[in-house]
Amino acid sequence: MNSYRVPQLAKKYTDYDMIRQHTEIPSFPDSRARLLQVFVGRTDEKGHQELFALATSLVQLAMDTHDRIDTISGDRGEQEMRSRQLNVLAGDYLSSRFYQLLAHAGKIEMIGKLSGAVSEVNARKMTLYERMKKLLVSADEYLRETVQLRMQLFLSFTDMMRDEDKSLWNSLLMEFSTCETIAHEMNRMRDEQQMLHSYAFWHMYENSNDEERSHLRQMQIEPRIWSALVLKYSVSEVLLDKLRESTHRIQLLLQDEAELQGLQEIDAILEPYLSYVQPSHAAVRED
Repeated sequence: MNSYRVPQLAKKYTDYDMIRQHTEIPSFPDSRARLLQVFVGRTDEKGHQELFALATSLVQLAMDTHDRIDTISGDRGEQEMRSRQLNVLAGDYLSSRFYQLLAHAGKIEMIGKLSGAVSEVNARKMTLYERMKKLLVSADEYLRETVQLRMQLFLSFTDMMRDEDKSLWNSLLMEFSTCETIAHEMNRMRDEQQMLHSYAFWHMYENSNDEERSHLRQMQIEPRIWSALVLKYSVSEVLLDKLRESTHRIQLLLQDEAELQGLQEIDAILEPYLSYVQPSHAAVRED
């Protein structure tokens, strides 16, 4: 199947009035899903690439939705409580759809692999969160671990890949997961609801003085202080540099694979990230 329509197919499971009214579904794992569809389309499982991309994306959305559930104690308003409950229910619902899709297609082995990957992700998250609670995480460690968490579900398909594709698949998955993570962190940096313990937080905490660290340790840092620190420590520039490096590595990988079937599709996955770092970039590849 040449066309990429996984996000549209996923809306059948995510576009419910109850969900949209009381909570928000996280960003779709578009780059990873699209990359998975390309590489599975080159295997003996060709014909199931769309199914695998959809099912894996639903699992990812379920986990990301559960991650939105905060653990802050204390009284809550009715709307806040309802939103929290809907995050739980929405995550559980999306997980159930993944099982249903793969079971209906007879892909029981893939259910086991993805379920195992979910357990691995949760274990890694717990380790990371424990270090975060103790303020022991560096900015680079946070970014590296977050990228690994984004990759884990999709790595479940590596054994399915053709031997000659495995190295490129793993490298591109890491780089596109890095691009997705950086784009997400750039948005978090500007969102008062998500800025704490974002990449920006760890970068500033790592480089700040004692007084600034004291502000950062507060669970509700004043927006004006946050904005001043973001500017002082050039967080946007740091993230853009990292994104630029990752897109450059992707371009080098693709140059080495000029005959790869699906190369044009991978170029399309890369294009949005190039627009971040090269606003005037023309979508033309030099052979």
